[in-house]
Amino acid sequence: MKLLWIVSIAIATTGLVGAADLPKGDTIIDRYVEVTGGRQNYEKRTSEYASGTVAMAAASVKGKIEWWAAAPNSRTEVMEMEGIGRIESGTDGAIAWENSAIMGPRVRAGAELRDHLRDAIFNWPIHWRKSYKSAETLGIEKVDGADCYRLLVTPFEGKPETWYFDRKSGFLVKVLRSTMTTMGEINGELLFKDYKDIDGIMVAVTQVQRAAQQEVIMKLDVVKSNIKMPKDRFTPPADVKPLLAPAKKAA
Repeated sequence: MKLLWIVSIAIATTGLVGAADLPKGDTIIDRYVEVTGGRQNYEKRTSEYASGTVAMAAASVKGKIEWWAAAPNSRTEVMEMEGIGRIESGTDGAIAWENSAIMGPRVRAGAELRDHLRDAIFNWPIHWRKSYKSAETLGIEKVDGADCYRLLVTPFEGKPETWYFDRKSGFLVKVLRSTMTTMGEINGELLFKDYKDIDGIMVAVTQVQRAAQQEVIMKLDVVKSNIKMPKDRFTPPADVKPLLAPAKKAA
């Protein structure tokens, strides 16, 4: 799954249910694959383009976002934010980079690179076992008034994450995680809303993300699968290329 911003943790009310009464974490995630389209439909998707709007209400900042993604784990994103400027980031599956109007060009390394590469995995619902070694069902909690299974999902590298799946629909509705950034490790929350059928796959076209008392709302207007992808779409921009050799030596 791709988290476009880092967000802060919100505490939900815990429902007490005996462990024997809860489905296994693997079963809940496998159900999510089925209710969002099924493995066969996911496997038909080899690339994706999406565009929409982003807004930070508290700061009265608005902008536009678009991204391109392709199997197995390539991705490029571009955001244009009012008063901030252009923010580009991407990965070709091996390196990951960012080029922003605020910080300039840079190459991701260490835990930040690890997290970014994991987030870029295309069709993550059918490939989650490649990045996570376990998924344990902890209980039932309310998310926006709906009963949800709460899972502790542990990656092979990095800290465990908490995923919430709606008991009725089977959809993933919330993720809590910590992510490494240039400012250090930040805890975050991401809400998935307004699932719509896009080329046979149910996609959450609204995402609400919170961090440091800020809330960012992303709404997708366009989502297309299996698009014709330019060969250089995932190539780092010219400003980033001079940094690649030093970054490889440091790694």
